[in-house]
Amino acid sequence: MARISGKYIARRAVISVITIYALATLLFVLLHAMPGDILNTLIGPGMSQEQIQDLRTRFGLNEPLWRQYIDFITSYLVFDFGYSISELEPVSNLIGRRLVPTLILFVPAFILQYAIGTAAGTYLGWNRGSKFDVLGFTGGLFMYSLPFFWLAWLLLGVLSFQLGWFPAGQMLPAFTTEYTWFEGLISLLTHMTIPVISLALIGWAGPMLVMRTSMQDVVDADYIDFARAQGYPESTVMTKFGGRNALIPVATQAIIGIAFLIDGSVIVETVFSWPGIGKLLVDSILNRDLPTALAAFYVLGVLIVTLRFITDIVYTYLDPRITFGGDA
Repeated sequence: MARISGKYIARRAVISVITIYALATLLFVLLHAMPGDILNTLIGPGMSQEQIQDLRTRFGLNEPLWRQYIDFITSYLVFDFGYSISELEPVSNLIGRRLVPTLILFVPAFILQYAIGTAAGTYLGWNRGSKFDVLGFTGGLFMYSLPFFWLAWLLLGVLSFQLGWFPAGQMLPAFTTEYTWFEGLISLLTHMTIPVISLALIGWAGPMLVMRTSMQDVVDADYIDFARAQGYPESTVMTKFGGRNALIPVATQAIIGIAFLIDGSVIVETVFSWPGIGKLLVDSILNRDLPTALAAFYVLGVLIVTLRFITDIVYTYLDPRITFGGDA
């Protein structure tokens, strides 16, 4: 019998859609609660009333509020975000160009921090009370308390400005348009090294602390003693029998970690001028380009909701004892 039913998946999918709908509604309220006119950045002193009305018609601001709400929600649900006020092009095009750089930065940082954090938490929890446990726990708390931007500036100053080991910013070299795929790959890896390290050095502490506590709960379990009695090596007992059963809280914490990582990505993208959605969000806010800013925030929110939905399903493969949507 499957451990997760289609009924449960459908119910979680409906909840996810409702959450996304609520997010879009909140963004509509924020859009119209902002002081001033969202077209102020486009209205020049020499523009006629006819030109201003044309702009308002182009952005759908002459419609009744209820009609604007319906158009806003239906457009957002299909990822049609209208036009950017500052760039005068479809916002979806801007988001599409910035999504790939964000994923290039986000995915390796997420994998790295959870690989390091889970491995460290497994070892520290297994050897609780030892010198390494105390040092690792204290170091993790210290790193977890550091602001993203402070660590990013510190690494940038040391590794780039002082030592010159890595570029100071951007995704690829500025003013360079022609290079081979190998040169482009090496350049990309060198440019993303400091941002990824900045995110991973702080982010690893979260899964480490959760995994350490979870391992302490299973280290004295009967099945651990049974595995030792069967003659398995201590490393196998720690990872295969202890670590796997301690992963559930870490998977839960991953959703919180994703939210913090996205928040940190916005800051790190700004510090390193990384051309991702986070940088687009900051630039659009500074330019009062509210349609672009709200669309960028919406895409990040949809990403979190989607990953939360996926995590619910992944639970069942981490622990066979979990059954979702059963009759019992």
